[in-house]
Amino acid sequence: MANVRDRVIPTGLADEIAFRLQAAILDGEYAPGTHLHQDVLCERFGVSRTPVREALRKLQAQHLVDLVPNKGAMVRTPSRSQLEEVYTLRAELEGFATELAAARIGPAELAALDRAQDAMDNAVSLLEARAVSPEGEASFNTRITVANETFHGVIQEAAGNRHLRQYLLELQSFFPKDYVWRAIRSADVSRIIGVEEHATIRNALAEGDGKRARQAMSDHITHAGRHLLAYLDAHGFWSEP
Repeated sequence: MANVRDRVIPTGLADEIAFRLQAAILDGEYAPGTHLHQDVLCERFGVSRTPVREALRKLQAQHLVDLVPNKGAMVRTPSRSQLEEVYTLRAELEGFATELAAARIGPAELAALDRAQDAMDNAVSLLEARAVSPEGEASFNTRITVANETFHGVIQEAAGNRHLRQYLLELQSFFPKDYVWRAIRSADVSRIIGVEEHATIRNALAEGDGKRARQAMSDHITHAGRHLLAYLDAHGFWSEP
């Protein structure tokens, strides 16, 4: 029977289950190679097979499980070196995109960045007020992730390079990037990374300073990646060195 923490609500059922399973995998509850039995998951979350199957497909897209015909789902994780490579590339390419955006960004895009930052600030304020309960963790994660994706997406679109945008989307989909917020649940660090560093990037863009904007974005991605890697190190996440 599902316990209180695993109990899910009908709205966004597959997303909620995917979030819970993602957290369990990344926190080390399910080690690499673990077979995820659908019937066991259905009992754990108190749901039918349909949302469980959809949730497992979502985790497959995030490179956290393999779906093997006639065998079900098997936990797989990237190596530490693979994730380091992804963040190194993201830092360079997102920095480049931000430099391009500095020459093209206008009032509408800056207003969109400000709206995203208002949402981010409000979300971080919940952490500072210790107002995020275990039951509300998935909803909070969605809220802060949407604000962050919007901020970065506006900049990448403003860069005006469709191929670069596609490469960045592929890199971002390699690993559940929203998990960085679980790794930095410290309110102080969340405000630095999600609010203060974003503000530095936004201000450099508003001033048309491409070099400063590029460096600020590169440093921002590197900083977030460093916290994520440290968190995963602490939880014995890696399938290999």
